Amino acid sequence: MKQIRILEEKVHDYEATLKEVVNQVEGQSAKRIRHLLQKYNSNSDYASNGMPDVSQNQTGGSKRPSSPSSIGSLEAVDRVEEDLNLTESSRATGYMGKSSEVTWMGRVEEETELRSRDQTPKAKPEDYTTDKVTPSMVNYHIDDLGIDAPGPVQMYWVPPKSVADHLFETYLHAVHPHFPIINKTLFSSQYKDFFNDISYAGDKWMAILNMIFAIATEYLYNSDEAYRGDIKDHLFYLTRSRMLSMGGDTLFQHPDLEQVQVEGLVAFHMLSTNQINRAWRISALAIRSAISLGINLKSSSLKMSGVAKEIPCRIWWCLYTVEHKLGSMTGRATSISTNMYTTQLPLPFDEDHLSEPPASELLDDLDMREKRMNMAMTSPHLRYPDRQQTEEATAGRSWLQSLPVNTSLYFLYRCDLTVLTQEILDRVYSIESASVSWEDIQGTIKRLKANVDVWLSTLPPGLDFTSMRDENQQTYWAKTNLAFHYYTTKIVLGRPCLCRHNPNRSQEQQKHLDQRGFSHDMAIMTLESAMHTLDLLPDEPNSAHLYQFTPWWCFLHYIMQTATVIILELSFGCVHMKDQESNLVQSAKKSLRWLYMMSMHCTASYRAWQLCQSAVRRLVSSMGYDTSDIPESPDKQSDDTLVNSARLPTPTQLDPIMDSAHVLPYNGQGQPSTLPDADYAVDHCNNDLDLPDSLASASGFLPTPSTQDYTGGDAYFPLDPISDEFIRYFFPSLDGEDNLGGGKRIF
Repeated sequence: MKQIRILEEKVHDYEATLKEVVNQVEGQSAKRIRHLLQKYNSNSDYASNGMPDVSQNQTGGSKRPSSPSSIGSLEAVDRVEEDLNLTESSRATGYMGKSSEVTWMGRVEEETELRSRDQTPKAKPEDYTTDKVTPSMVNYHIDDLGIDAPGPVQMYWVPPKSVADHLFETYLHAVHPHFPIINKTLFSSQYKDFFNDISYAGDKWMAILNMIFAIATEYLYNSDEAYRGDIKDHLFYLTRSRMLSMGGDTLFQHPDLEQVQVEGLVAFHMLSTNQINRAWRISALAIRSAISLGINLKSSSLKMSGVAKEIPCRIWWCLYTVEHKLGSMTGRATSISTNMYTTQLPLPFDEDHLSEPPASELLDDLDMREKRMNMAMTSPHLRYPDRQQTEEATAGRSWLQSLPVNTSLYFLYRCDLTVLTQEILDRVYSIESASVSWEDIQGTIKRLKANVDVWLSTLPPGLDFTSMRDENQQTYWAKTNLAFHYYTTKIVLGRPCLCRHNPNRSQEQQKHLDQRGFSHDMAIMTLESAMHTLDLLPDEPNSAHLYQFTPWWCFLHYIMQTATVIILELSFGCVHMKDQESNLVQSAKKSLRWLYMMSMHCTASYRAWQLCQSAVRRLVSSMGYDTSDIPESPDKQSDDTLVNSARLPTPTQLDPIMDSAHVLPYNGQGQPSTLPDADYAVDHCNNDLDLPDSLASASGFLPTPSTQDYTGGDAYFPLDPISDEFIRYFFPSLDGEDNLGGGKRIF
């Protein structure tokens, strides 16, 4: 017996030593150590990827009960496992934490490779561990592509009025309901005055207008083939906005409300165009600008009208929702904590009704607003859920449920849900969770799930997406969008519980856990939420539905979250939903069909499709299912080919006449015109000409003035003549008589 004890102590010491050094060695040695530990360890210390559970808390020395679920999703939340400064690709990707679907995709690759090797008859022991898949290997976002306009940009150029009107109306219809960062009523009035020469326009207002045009242009490019110009058309507007508001000394000036709006619009645009790392940085800048103006706090100023107080409130919540979404997508800590804002939730009334009762009553009476709004919502009661049962809270919910469905009511409940989702990220995915036992994390997940369930139960009937019956278009839009946000919240909440079961457990133990385990139930909830997300979409993908009825600006993120958790379950052998194996396979194929449709004209979607279809093909084939209905690569082209096709040719390729044009690189400064000086000046008010006449005569354009003319502020400037060479150089998609005459291209 003494010898046995000595041997046990030796084994324990050897095992502890191997656990300590496994992350300090590389290559085959690391693989061999992990394989040995996984092979001979009968406890739950190892998950499907062979990584050990750090059972000893490095800071406090207390034991952490191990769990395959916690290991499956939450290991290494407190450290970086690669040199992110090593390559341009890793810098463009940046750190990706555990809530990011990019990190989940890395696990998919590892699990798919493990399952493929399981199917190999002559697999060797060392084959059962895989090299760590870094986020930059599976990152589908396009931060590695530049955002500079492919040519010189005229800072004060504006499109012809007919084009501008279409872009502006598109923005108000498709973007503003999701992101009400401008005062729709006021800005529309200013827009009309600007084009009618009634008022002057300052640089920051022009920057906001250009961002509106940039977002609308990109939206039309993806949603409407008739308006599909060049893939980089939106970059002209973006660059112009940067020159007007974010270049040179501007970043060192004290921000005002317009500057906050510009930065928020840039962050939203970067997010919607899958420039996630750049969006992350600009979003933080917008948050800091807003906080410096006190927008994060409720206002009791007697010198401000109620409407003037409500607009900053909506700006704050726009910034909050974008910052939260970026935090979820990157797995990084956001720059907003729950104790740094007191701004009340936005009112459920559209801007053009804010001056009417009952909106005006709530704007003027903060106590009444508190009772009817904050007491009735879910997020203000995160710390004190019992307060939701008060009579005031019940009365507030009854009042909200009596209101008609509109975009502002939708935005209110979306903001409320966003706070709940952020609480999940803070409590479950934060660095703090590395030192918390899995049992404690389970308890946190239970409490958070209860909050999410309460949110769903308090929805007004007009927003209750669990019931879809003969909805009008606006109600259907609101319900569908809320459903997407809700199901992704449940996916994020349950994802830590979705993992491979420990192969060393006895069949009886595993059966018991399958039937009654909390982690198992949460894994099923996660998978069901993913399938419900796909149920919101038609079986046959079409861009019209995507851009009319879904949160199109982050849809790729949602579809990748959905696809990833389903593919993970397939790689686990459908251990959580054995009876749903066929449905899971069909759901995976449906997600691929939507990614395939989107990849036709979106580089990020193409990259995402490549990642998913590769994994699904291998898994589905190994499971004995047909793969012939999985679409092939669009035109069999490589990712590089698709990316290169998005780049405009050089000026010399476009037109030999422009060989001698002096192109100034964008350096954050306002650029002087690169065209010959004009002998005359033209006024921008003559914008009602046809597009070809506008292009030929320069009416409707506000190019950059010469440096001698520039005085800053709100002044108008003389214009340069616009030549055909200028049009061909700046907008090659408009080159040719048919395009110029048709007026169908949006630059």
